[in-house]
Amino acid sequence: MEQHESYWEHDSLVDKIKKIYKESNQWDEEKAFKYIQDKLQEIEEKHKGVGTYGITWIEYHNKPLNKKHDEAMDKVNRSFKTKDMTLLYDGMAEFENVIDEIIESYAEAKKLSEKYEVDINSIYWDEAQQAYVIKYN
Repeated sequence: MEQHESYWEHDSLVDKIKKIYKESNQWDEEKAFKYIQDKLQEIEEKHKGVGTYGITWIEYHNKPLNKKHDEAMDKVNRSFKTKDMTLLYDGMAEFENVIDEIIESYAEAKKLSEKYEVDINSIYWDEAQQAYVIKYN
């Protein structure tokens, strides 16, 4: 009688998982740049038709969100220094999430500026109130 190896045989299954994990996480600079390029295109497609002004606007108008953006970018930069694909994947996931938050937050501020008929640049995030406020210079 012919004996077949079980799919669930622990050593075989664990070895397969290890191999896949190792291959997907082994540092490869070309693969890293391609991943970033693909992810950026995906993010761009996701937000097609939405202006990108909010990304630069947030730097001075919502410090906590800007900090999250900087931390995500730092993680991506560190992934290249440490040659760590997992760190790159995590950093790009955080970057995508923060871009979503920025676009949502900017839209909220834009509505506020239209409602009160003020320039968008007079609106700032107030950490204590956890809301946007209008600051007149």
